[in-house]
Amino acid sequence: MHPNQGWQPQQPQGHGWGPPPRPSTAPAFLAGGLWLLVAVLCFVLAGLNSAHGKGIRQTPEAAVALLGLAFGRGFIGNGDPAIVATYVAGGVVLLLTALLMARLGFARWILAGLGFLVAAYYVFAVIRLTINHGGTLIIVPGIALLLWLAASMVSVIPPVGKAMR
Repeated sequence: MHPNQGWQPQQPQGHGWGPPPRPSTAPAFLAGGLWLLVAVLCFVLAGLNSAHGKGIRQTPEAAVALLGLAFGRGFIGNGDPAIVATYVAGGVVLLLTALLMARLGFARWILAGLGFLVAAYYVFAVIRLTINHGGTLIIVPGIALLLWLAASMVSVIPPVGKAMR
């Protein structure tokens, strides 16, 4: 007879049994907080450049960070469409952020897609400003690029996906 015959190892009590613990919701709220900063940035940029009808001449340092303004006067006109696009982007981000914080998984993918698209636009804007000798004006678009990119990248990491469950 074998010495271990009939012997069964003891299972630990209270550990390893039952459903696994729920993942933390903190990553979802971290991503939501970054997206709130993006929305605030959009509203501040658009608000700075639309007050009192002065348009984009009011704050040229911030105006270069409006969405679409880097495409030039022939495409964008007097800058009003860029102000509207920035307001709309801020509103869409704010709405989707609320859905993200309610832990609806599709919102993070829409935000990430929008974020990477806008980050690509800001790369174009920074390159265009640099080529056209506007190197001193790239600070605000550079900050916007980093913020959009950071929020997008945080949204697609696996812990945020687990927090959506």
